[in-house]
Amino acid sequence: MEQLDDTELFAGIQANDRHAFSELVNRYSAILFRFIQRRVSCIEDSEDILQEVFVSLWNNRHKINIEYSLYPYLFKAAKYKIIDWTIQEQRKVARAEALLQTYQTQSTTATSEEELLAKELSALIEQEIDKMPTTMKSAFSLSRKESMSIKDIATELALSEQTVKNNISLALGWLKLRFK
Repeated sequence: MEQLDDTELFAGIQANDRHAFSELVNRYSAILFRFIQRRVSCIEDSEDILQEVFVSLWNNRHKINIEYSLYPYLFKAAKYKIIDWTIQEQRKVARAEALLQTYQTQSTTATSEEELLAKELSALIEQEIDKMPTTMKSAFSLSRKESMSIKDIATELALSEQTVKNNISLALGWLKLRFK
């Protein structure tokens, strides 16, 4: 199987050959993992995304048309899975921030236990933000605390918009890793 090119290997996969699929995973998993981890930073999340890429390939193998190489398809699939992951992480942080904001604004109706939990959560989040590298911390703080747009943050920090997005994504991964 190792001698087969991608189109022959994929033909085997489309014929439900699990050995061909295993060879594909062996052939591409290391390079895809490095690609994903550079963008996600959390090893566990990178492994999950990698697995999702291969599961999706297997589940959709009869719908996919590969002409020359699986390489472009796999990297595009990984890119879209990373985008989905980033959106989910941003939603989680937004929900946590909204919950924290709710506790802070409803201080008159909140019990002392709820207030204490909200203060502890806020303090823990601040401690983790303080541990971040300077650029990551600045981009994340401007985005979340100052509600600045990516473009404004990029101008403020003299960085490219993509660098700002990457730093915010890395910060979200950092917080997720710490609060798992």
